[in-house]
Amino acid sequence: MSGEVHVHPSHAEDPTGYPPCRVAHSRKVMKGEDKSFAAPGAEWRGVRFDAFGLFDGHGGKDAAEHCAEAFVPALLNALDAPGPFDPENADPEDVFEDRVADALVRAFEAVDSQFLARDIHSGATATMCVVNGRHVHSAAVGDSLATLDCGHGCAPVRLTPEHRLDTSAAERKRIEENGGEVRATAFEDGKPVGPLRVWPGGLAVSRSIGDRDGKKGGVSSEPEVSAVLVPDSQPGFRLVLASDGLWDAVTVKQAAQCGAKLGTGPCAAALCKLAQKQKDNRDDITVMVVDYLADAADKSPLTNKPPWRTELEVAWPLSRRRRYDPVLPASARRRARVDGDAEAERVEREAIEAARARAAAAAVAENAENA
Repeated sequence: MSGEVHVHPSHAEDPTGYPPCRVAHSRKVMKGEDKSFAAPGAEWRGVRFDAFGLFDGHGGKDAAEHCAEAFVPALLNALDAPGPFDPENADPEDVFEDRVADALVRAFEAVDSQFLARDIHSGATATMCVVNGRHVHSAAVGDSLATLDCGHGCAPVRLTPEHRLDTSAAERKRIEENGGEVRATAFEDGKPVGPLRVWPGGLAVSRSIGDRDGKKGGVSSEPEVSAVLVPDSQPGFRLVLASDGLWDAVTVKQAAQCGAKLGTGPCAAALCKLAQKQKDNRDDITVMVVDYLADAADKSPLTNKPPWRTELEVAWPLSRRRRYDPVLPASARRRARVDGDAEAERVEREAIEAARARAAAAAVAENAENA
């Protein structure tokens, strides 16, 4: 899929609001347990959106493969769960954006339940990004990450958390409150060796898909969901989804610097290579780069400089217990851009016509003077 540019049907009418995208993958395969999917142009009730997922398997590849196949259907079913709506009285994009955060949570639950019913001893981290124009929703369990970068002095941001027991006191507490035990794998001279793990199960992460034994110890499939609306002033933006094979070796800032001057495919390849260079990495490495471009001919979304520097505001985590002020609905954003462009075109057209009229009047006056 690298190199192919995907253009949203609304791009012609609203090029700023629906930038074209290009996707690229790069992998280093050791165990073959990482899986991913890219679904630009997915559709729900007439709404075209993009969905991307990355899954780092453990205990075999079964759970990761299941996730790659099941997530988009589960998301579409979850979007339908609140019931039908009347497109005559509600803009479908507004309904989509209103439902997608909760739909992601339901989709994770459904995919997890489906896999557990197969009774296979396997599990996977799961990282999802759903993009509608410039509105990005992300959800994740485990320690794979998604990031967003606009370049030009705008700091890259994480879109998903890291559910590692070593780094999250809140997750350790949650596991213990749900009957699990958190301890290291082994001890040497009375000191713990290796990462903290959940028992039963022996996982180093507190949330995942599958992992039937870990579920007995409080391991959860409920994701933390984030949302960010990329400002129209940013000509383009870049998403990076990658397994811990990358993030164990480089920081978010280092990853952004590595790809700052590179196109989509070269960026994915460079990040994969950087991870191998930075660390003797025996794990699978999977990197997905998704570029949203100011122009379909651009090699990079960071080519064009914005008129001013913007700080990205990530609403994170979204949940039923924590809400943020809503962003302007998709229909209102679209209408403002289209009407604004129409107004700008009207002013420009009137200015051109006035200039032509002045030039014509000047020519008439000049002819009269010379007569």
